[in-house]
Amino acid sequence: MIETGDPASIYPRHKAITAFFPYAAWQEQDGRNEVLDVLLHTIRASREQRFMWHRIIRSLKTVLLTEKNPTSLKQAVILTSPHLPWWNSTIDGNFVQLWAAAADAVPYALDIGQSVVYTLLLIASQDSLRPHIPTNMWLWLSKRPFLPSTCTWCTQGTKQTVVQTVRRLGDIEILTSYLLLVWSERDYLYPDGLDEMCISIREDFCGIKVGHHRTDLIKHLDHILGQLDLGLVPIGLIDDIQSMKVQYEQLKEALLEVDKKVTDVLVSESPRLITIIGLLT
Repeated sequence: MIETGDPASIYPRHKAITAFFPYAAWQEQDGRNEVLDVLLHTIRASREQRFMWHRIIRSLKTVLLTEKNPTSLKQAVILTSPHLPWWNSTIDGNFVQLWAAAADAVPYALDIGQSVVYTLLLIASQDSLRPHIPTNMWLWLSKRPFLPSTCTWCTQGTKQTVVQTVRRLGDIEILTSYLLLVWSERDYLYPDGLDEMCISIREDFCGIKVGHHRTDLIKHLDHILGQLDLGLVPIGLIDDIQSMKVQYEQLKEALLEVDKKVTDVLVSESPRLITIIGLLT
C-alpha cells in the first residue's frame, strides 16, 4: 500500500509512482478506479516535491497518441491532467491538442467536467499554450461544473489574457459561466484580470437582453461576500479576507451600476414605448 499522508515520505518513491500510471490506467479500463485514486492522491500530496513529471507525461502522451486505446484510458488521463505542470517546457501545444481530443472522447460526468474545466483554465494561463486550445473546448465552461473545494491555483485562470480570450469568443453564455466558475471565496483574482472583468461587465453585460445574466452574477457575488463575512475561506487566506471583499465588492458595484443605467433607460423610454404599443394595437 502507498502511504500518501506525508509528501516527504513519498519523495524517494517518485520513480515507482510515475511508472505506476500505466498500471493505474489499465485498472481503470476494467472499471477498477481504486488504483488511479491512490495515484492522484499521491500526486496531490507530493505536489511541492520534485515529482518526475517527464516520466508520467510520456506515459500520458503514449495513451493519447494511440487511437485504439479504450475510452477508459483517456478518462484516466483527463482525471490526471489537473495535476500536471502545465508551465513546464515538457508540455507543448501538441500535447494540449491531444488532451482536448481525449476530453471530447470521454462521456461527461461531474468529475470529468471538473477536471477538464480546471485544466482548461491552467492551460489558458500559459501564454505559450493558450493559442493551441481548440475553440470548442471553451464550451465546457457552459456545463458549469463548479470546481471542488480542494481546487487550488484557480487564480491562474483569472489573468487578464484569459479574461480577454473568453471575451473574444463573443458568447455571453460562456462568458457568464466563466465568471461564475472563477469568482470564488477560495482565492484571489489577478488584479489585471479584475480590471478586465469590470470592463467586460460594463461593455458585455449592458443590454436589456442580458439582464438575467447580471442577476445570476450578482446573486453569486452576494453568496461569496456572505462567505467572506462568515470567514469561510481557506486557512491561508484568513488574514486577507478584507482584501478579497474589496475585489468582489468592486465587481458587484460595476454590475449594479450597469443595472441602474439599463433601468433608467427603460424608465425614460417607457412613455414612447407605450405610445408605440398603443398604435400597434
